[in-house]
Amino acid sequence: MKHSPLKLTFWKGMRDYVPFIICAFCSAALWITREMGKTYEERLTIPITYNNVPKSLVLVSEFPDNLMVSVEATGWGILTHYLFGVDELTLDISKIVGSNYSHISTKDPMVLSALGVQLKVLDVYPSEIHFSFEKVNFKKVPVKTSLALSFAQQYELEGDVLVEPDTIVVFGAKQTIDTIQCVYANLLEKKKLRESFSESVELAPMKNVEYSNDVVTISGQVEKFTEQTISIPIKLMNVPSGKVIDLMTEKVSITFLIGMSKVQNYYPTDFEAIVDFEKIASNGSVPIEIVRYPKFVRIVNQNPISDGVITNYTE
Repeated sequence: MKHSPLKLTFWKGMRDYVPFIICAFCSAALWITREMGKTYEERLTIPITYNNVPKSLVLVSEFPDNLMVSVEATGWGILTHYLFGVDELTLDISKIVGSNYSHISTKDPMVLSALGVQLKVLDVYPSEIHFSFEKVNFKKVPVKTSLALSFAQQYELEGDVLVEPDTIVVFGAKQTIDTIQCVYANLLEKKKLRESFSESVELAPMKNVEYSNDVVTISGQVEKFTEQTISIPIKLMNVPSGKVIDLMTEKVSITFLIGMSKVQNYYPTDFEAIVDFEKIASNGSVPIEIVRYPKFVRIVNQNPISDGVITNYTE
C-alpha cells in the first residue's frame, strides 16, 4: 500500500516533537502533583437537614438552613470532597431530645462526622444551634386551588372544580397553626382544554408545619357549550300601593351558554326576571334583574338591562 508523500512528511515532522510532548506532559503532571499536595483553606457551604423529629413535638425556634464550614486540607482532600463528599449534613433530632439538649455546638462530631477525615474543620458558622420544642397542635383547614385554565373554542367548565380531599389537618405549634386559615395547592395550569381532567397536585409547603395529606386531586368536567337565547316576561315587585305600573318593556331577552348534554334539560320557566320598584333611580328607570336560572347555564347577555320609562296611573 502506497502512502501519500504529504502524510509521510507530516509523520516524519511529528517525530521531532514527540520528546517535547512527553516532557511537557511529565512536567504538567509533576506540577499538578506538587500543587495538589499542598495544604489549603477552603470555605464550604453545606445544607443541613433536621430528621426524626418526634411526632409529639414540633420545632419552634429558628434553625439555620446552611452551615458555613472553614476547613483545611490538601488539594487532593478538597477535590475528593467536591467529587465524592456529602451534599448535606443531617441532624438527628431524636438524639438531641433524648439527651435533653437545649443547644448543640456545630463542631460536635454528631454534626460534622459526615465530612470525613480528609477535612480538618477550623471554624463553623453559626457556632451553636439552639433548640426549642412545643407539643404538636392540629387543626382542620380547607384546601384552596390555584388555577390557570383556558379552553378551546366553544368549550367551558361544566360545574365547579372539585378538590379531593377538600380539607386537611395541619400539625404544628399552636401559635403557628392559629394563623392558618387554609392551605393552597400549587398552581395547576392547563391550556386549550377539550376534555375533562383529573390531576394530582402537591400542596404548597409551610415551614414547621406538617400536613395530613401532601397531595390532593383536582378535577373538572369540560364540555362543549352552545349559545341559546330565550325571551321571558318581567315580573313586578314592590309596586307602590294604589298605583298601576306599565313598563315600556314587558319581556327581557337572555343569552346564555349551556353544555350540549344539558340542552334538553331546561325550560323558559326555569328563568325569572324582575324589576324591584324599591330600586327606582332618580330618572325613573329601574334595573331588570335575572334572579333565577339553572345552575348549569352561564348568562352572557341580557337585553334590555333596565326599563327606561315607567308610567304611573293613580287608581
